Amino acid sequence: MATKVKRSNAELLELVRALNVTPAEKGSKTEIKLKKIAEKIKPIFEEYNEKREDIRLDHAHTDSNGVLDLNEKGEYKFTKDGIKGMAKDMKKLLDDTFEFYQFTFSTEGIDSFKFLEGWVEGIEPEQPSQDDEQVL
Repeated sequence: MATKVKRSNAELLELVRALNVTPAEKGSKTEIKLKKIAEKIKPIFEEYNEKREDIRLDHAHTDSNGVLDLNEKGEYKFTKDGIKGMAKDMKKLLDDTFEFYQFTFSTEGIDSFKFLEGWVEGIEPEQPSQDDEQVL
């Protein structure tokens, strides 16, 4: 049975970034497993992006009639206070958590990808080396 864990949106973004930059041989088990992980988190990532866009819209500048003020590229314009409010809400969004069922398939081929710790059962966090301990 899969373990249910809480993850933050910041952790989600880090996972997406890591998945996008991790090379895998075409057609390999590693590539297939990484694609399965990406497919499973896609709806969560899309929900995050919708919330992010809502925050941008909520803080975008409008004219006296409530019509959005857009620049020549069609992008939202923001006031100084709008940017401050948006930054505060974006930080809160990154800290927000969601529940996630860890993947339970074999870790063969992906066990060295420590960024999957907490997302895939059986992948353990990297242990600090003795050199790291001496720095403390």
